[in-house]
Amino acid sequence: MRFGPAKALALIAAALLFVGVPPRAQEAPPQGSPFTLEQAVHTALQQNPAFRTSEDDADAARARLKQVQSAWYPRFDFHQDFTRGNNPVYVFGTKLTQRQFTANDFALSQLNTPTPLDNFQTRIDGQWRLFDSGQTLFHQRSAKKMVTVSDFQTEQARQDLILEVVRAYYGIRVVQENEKAAEGAVKTAEANVHRMEAMQHAGTVVDSDLLSAKVFLAQMKDRQIRVQNDLALAEMQLARLMGLPVEQQLDLAGALTEPSAAAAGVKSLQDWTQEALTERPLLRAAQLQENAVDNERKAAKAEFGPTVALFGTTERDAMTLAGPSGTNWTAGARLDFNLFAGGATKARLAEATANSSKAKHNVEWLRSGVTLEVRKAYLDAQAAEQRAAAARDAADQAKESLRIVQNRYDAGLTTITELLRAQTAQLDARTLYLSALQDWQVAQAQLQRAAGVLTPESGLIAGIVKP
Repeated sequence: MRFGPAKALALIAAALLFVGVPPRAQEAPPQGSPFTLEQAVHTALQQNPAFRTSEDDADAARARLKQVQSAWYPRFDFHQDFTRGNNPVYVFGTKLTQRQFTANDFALSQLNTPTPLDNFQTRIDGQWRLFDSGQTLFHQRSAKKMVTVSDFQTEQARQDLILEVVRAYYGIRVVQENEKAAEGAVKTAEANVHRMEAMQHAGTVVDSDLLSAKVFLAQMKDRQIRVQNDLALAEMQLARLMGLPVEQQLDLAGALTEPSAAAAGVKSLQDWTQEALTERPLLRAAQLQENAVDNERKAAKAEFGPTVALFGTTERDAMTLAGPSGTNWTAGARLDFNLFAGGATKARLAEATANSSKAKHNVEWLRSGVTLEVRKAYLDAQAAEQRAAAARDAADQAKESLRIVQNRYDAGLTTITELLRAQTAQLDARTLYLSALQDWQVAQAQLQRAAGVLTPESGLIAGIVKP
């Protein structure tokens, strides 16, 4: 089976429609300019070395297809040999092929003890397999499936990378906000210490209040140091995902906020599940791989059949490369039919059959895994939204509580311990709210990735859309 140019172009166009045309590359911002989430994603897709290996695998699959398709065409091999010897049979036959045999060469002394003879043999061999019981056909079908499998695996790797960038991007955003909160807490604690020192000199507070304020200041400084370290590590992780030097400083644009309301209706769990079973690249790759492996099984079965091939050779023999020579050619047809190979062919068929069964079971297992993953991501997204709402209320309440306690302490109606507890609670509530916002954003990305629809053009990346 062969493909003409028109059919090949049609197949390429169908593949593009089936897999999806890659998004137009978006340039990264100039050095020192802030990165938006969309720019961070595009930079990662362009420069992340691990993702580029997936594209290399796809290129390798296309190369393997070309290797398989080459079996449809004849093969020609060029040989240039040089031999020298005085073997009687060699000398006799070589002189004949060189067209240099004379009547004197029939002398017994020449026949029995010939002088050494040089021969430069230039030969072109050709062979063309006309029929192989379908082996090449099934191998080609399998290779074509594997090309599309590689494209789907690349798409899955693309969505996995986008999810990692989203997680790292918002992780930095959380740590940055925590750093600001920790810095504010340190300043507040320092102000408390200074005020306690002044009040101690005035004799209006006891020493224990000042010591408590200093302990609280030490705790806030420790918290600030830990947050600064977490921020440095988070920035290095995002830089690595983006294919940038890990030491490069990143400036991120925008602020960590709650996702905007959905522009189009809310999808149900059933809708997400159905979309995942249709669109998830990893599942589609497994389904095509099942077909590819089944074609390999058919190819192994075809090895029991005969093969028919043409062969031919043209040859030039001469004592020197440029001297007088003789030329000859041979051509023929060959039928091969394996009668016994020690059970190797039967064993290859058994292996291919087992692999086909394995691929089928893998699809079934992966399908249930995708369904479970979508359900988990859906529930996580709902829970994250509810947690963010609860954390927002808690942060507002903690802020108001701190204001009240601060006023009561200033009026001498409560202790320093109560004030420090309220400040800690306000900081913890703020941190919890920011963490909930990150989980909310990431949960939506996980849901789209589970459904196989997380792309750089997704509203979640360009402009956050709530599922």
